[in-house]
Amino acid sequence: MILKRRYHPTNFKFFTWLLRHTYGIWLRWTYRITAINAELFKTLKPPFIVVGNHTTLLDPFIANSFVPFPIHWVASDGNMRNPIMRFLLLKLVGSIPKSKAIPDIETVNWIVDIIRRKRSVVGMYPEGQSSWTGTPFPAFFSSAKLLRLLRVPVVLAKTNGGYLTKPRWSHVRRPGKVEISFSVLFTPEQLHKMPLVEIDVALNNALSYDDTAWCRQKGIQYKSSRGAENLELALYICPSCGGKATMHGRGNVFACDRCGFSVEYQADGSFALNPEEPQRALISPYDALPFLDSIAVWDNSQSAFLSKELSEWAHAGRTEPIFFDEHIRLKRGKRIDSMKMMLRGRVELYADRLEFRSAQDAETEPVTFPIESIEGEGVLKWNFFEFYQGMNVYRVAFENPMASGRKYADAIGALRGILSGHLPGR
Repeated sequence: MILKRRYHPTNFKFFTWLLRHTYGIWLRWTYRITAINAELFKTLKPPFIVVGNHTTLLDPFIANSFVPFPIHWVASDGNMRNPIMRFLLLKLVGSIPKSKAIPDIETVNWIVDIIRRKRSVVGMYPEGQSSWTGTPFPAFFSSAKLLRLLRVPVVLAKTNGGYLTKPRWSHVRRPGKVEISFSVLFTPEQLHKMPLVEIDVALNNALSYDDTAWCRQKGIQYKSSRGAENLELALYICPSCGGKATMHGRGNVFACDRCGFSVEYQADGSFALNPEEPQRALISPYDALPFLDSIAVWDNSQSAFLSKELSEWAHAGRTEPIFFDEHIRLKRGKRIDSMKMMLRGRVELYADRLEFRSAQDAETEPVTFPIESIEGEGVLKWNFFEFYQGMNVYRVAFENPMASGRKYADAIGALRGILSGHLPGR
């Protein structure tokens, strides 16, 4: 646990100014970013909170390039385990560490201190992670509680086009256009009067977006000769044969290595069947939905298939692994402290447990985590799979950059719901 005596968020105004006038200018020019209603900050002064829809890993930098005040961003503590990043994020820009999906009273205390005592600006993304599909995750209900507790102006930084120009799963920028609009979402008086449920509903409505629908409406194309590369980090089930982790992107072609099913990724985030390929039968629920319309629709079908598959897998008592990957590194740490290597080898996900086997010593007993003991499973950056057990955080780093960490996070969330008798959550 981080003690307050070990870290106080600090933000050097000169460094923030320097970033805005160097990297910020480059960012706006390179990604063709335009701001709507940025003049809001001529009259609105700190303290206030900035909330945004999390379309891309670049979102905080995009917002920073237009907001003329230092912003203390709430950020995953996973970004701070590298000593260089820890110094940059904690000491220079005053980021506030947050354990993913884990309630954290320390984080709340830091936010309250920055707003009430330092009278500064806090920025956060209530979804808790950037989008895999160009559509939002539900905001955590704790965000509504925090906004009502603080009762300062809440500024909405709404981004459109950020996902399609730099999807979370991609390393390739796609020239297009990005818009960020600023507006006052809540006043202190509104937060005082509104019930928590109404604040939560209004927040989720404000954060709602669909990048594919927006770009079609605007007639914008995000062209790239490498559009489908690394898409398997997000979409990992074949719609034709049901193969798990058999899809791979090469150029603009997204294909199954097992059955040969293939589609072409389009410049608006949709897909087209290859007319030269033979028509292949599709499995349910892909055959009942227009899953080619967007990554979001494909992902909905994928989630439905995975839940059904895992339910059958668990109830049938199957003993083979659901997912596995070779050449991984398992590390362990706590919060923002540097992580220590536990083993190199293989990861296997079963219906009731997650196992790690050492490549150096085949006789060693595997390191095992029962599904019900795993918390806060998620993906850091592109494909670092992280999860918590008690006070410890574990990171799985894949030697193969195209190995999906998301498939483990999705499957564990679904399995937990199945084992507890409930439907899978987010």
